[in-house]
Amino acid sequence: MKKNRSLIILTTLLVGTTLALAIWWTYLLYVFGDKLEVITHSIPDIGIGSNIIRMLKWEASTFIILILFLTISFLIVFFKDHRKTKALQSFFASLTHELKTPLASIRLQSEVITDVAESLNSERLVKLTSRLIEDTANLETQMDKILQLSRLERGGTLNLKPIDLLALVNKISNNYKNTYEVKVVHDNTYEVLGDELAIELSLKNLFENTKNHTESEIVYITIKELIDTEQVSLEYKDQGTFTGDRTMLGTIFYKHNSKKGSGIGLYLIKKFMRLMNGKITFGGVNSLETTLTFNRVTQ
Repeated sequence: MKKNRSLIILTTLLVGTTLALAIWWTYLLYVFGDKLEVITHSIPDIGIGSNIIRMLKWEASTFIILILFLTISFLIVFFKDHRKTKALQSFFASLTHELKTPLASIRLQSEVITDVAESLNSERLVKLTSRLIEDTANLETQMDKILQLSRLERGGTLNLKPIDLLALVNKISNNYKNTYEVKVVHDNTYEVLGDELAIELSLKNLFENTKNHTESEIVYITIKELIDTEQVSLEYKDQGTFTGDRTMLGTIFYKHNSKKGSGIGLYLIKKFMRLMNGKITFGGVNSLETTLTFNRVTQ
């Protein structure tokens, strides 16, 4: 909605400025041109003939028409491109939504097959179905990222409500217990103001970054209340190293030197935290420590 409003304002300014310049130059051209022609007839020695004045009028008129033509052409091309971009966003959003249903079905059927394989003591089948479940979950996460990115870029909002942060962290961490040793440290349980899906996807993005860009086996998550504030921080740290530009983190498609990942994970987290009135910060010396700061729900 904000982008559409900004687009309307910028378009109005462009058209208004162009028309104002055209009207002003037209006024100068014909009003002062006629006066100059009168002066020329009154004082022939000034050396400005009628042909020169007529030529100036034609050149100025051509210049004004050219400016108007270029402005109109620019607006036509711009709005066509804008309409095409919106159509592509809608297409990918619809495609992503359609793909989520069969992916969920595949994952559920894989879990059933895993249970059957375990009852038959077939280690190979259990291993294969476990890998299938993991890959399906990764695809679902990618679909969620694309869907949320498309929704937010079209002006979407979040559904803010009290969230038990520790319970949600334990729920997501449990999904990665076979991949990492996740150590969750907390001094208390806190309810924060946020969107459950946004926080869940943010945590999944952090785990995904660890998987794609590090060889970590341990992940540390620390939840604590910030002193003298009504905020709660979630610090995420793995055993990886980072040598890129920290100021670029959170910029869409920034992946430093890595060929893995989509480059939209941290960008999404940054957008989510802004919409939840929180913030994301990056610390660490050689490592990368990500801190999410939420507003605590007070009684």
